[in-house]
Amino acid sequence: MSIACSTSVGTRSTLADTLADIARIGIPCVDLLVIDGWVHVHSRDLVADFDATIAPVDALLKQHQLTPIAINSGVSPQLHQRSPDINAQRRDEIQAVIRLMQHLGVSIAAIQPRQPDHERAYEAVFEDCVATLEEQVTLGQEVGVTFALELHVNSPFESLGQARRLLERLPDLPLVYDPTHFVMQGIDLRETVWLMDHARHVHLRDADRDQMQVPFGTGAVDFDWLLNTLKDRGYDGHFSIEYLGSDAFDVLDSAKRLYEVIAQHFPA
Repeated sequence: MSIACSTSVGTRSTLADTLADIARIGIPCVDLLVIDGWVHVHSRDLVADFDATIAPVDALLKQHQLTPIAINSGVSPQLHQRSPDINAQRRDEIQAVIRLMQHLGVSIAAIQPRQPDHERAYEAVFEDCVATLEEQVTLGQEVGVTFALELHVNSPFESLGQARRLLERLPDLPLVYDPTHFVMQGIDLRETVWLMDHARHVHLRDADRDQMQVPFGTGAVDFDWLLNTLKDRGYDGHFSIEYLGSDAFDVLDSAKRLYEVIAQHFPA
């Protein structure tokens, strides 16, 4: 078990500055954003020129003596977008992400579910997402890496009902447990305990009703309860601290304080 700081803390910064900041606050492991069209590393760039894309990442990790333990991935097609051409593009990008994971020695990657599709009936969207998830998880399993879906607000899988339905259909689907997306909806985290048993990775930050993040210790996430419950249920995976770059408060300070709390409950 290791505790990483996600490069999401630097969504308003270059990867170079972000990794320097993570090293400065004393967190030795990182979770690398590889979400196409956002920041830091893009899956389409990995397909176009893998070596040129990863060379500066390697150099920065070595410079700051940081160890990658997880990836937060999102390829360019949406989960619910399916056609022969789209499926081929998705497969190329997933395989490039797998190549990156193998290159870095990372065994776990979150799947960002991205956006919902409000123009079609949910049943059709659900079926397309299931097909995509089955394909992506299988591609990883074939080479010994794990893709785990993050249940996320403003996605096809944001409610507990949608999560239950998905796991009824795909009972062995690995999940990323992130309490943020339930707290934001006003859901008591004790209602989400059953999801912990499907968790292969955990993302953490403090949050509140209708607020994706707040300074550590000021929100509605009961970290002592959450971490004790994870331990009691046998969780043995990694943690990623996933604050997002912000001008509203010092996310690096919150990340460091949260790191210390996780380490108290899950000492190395």
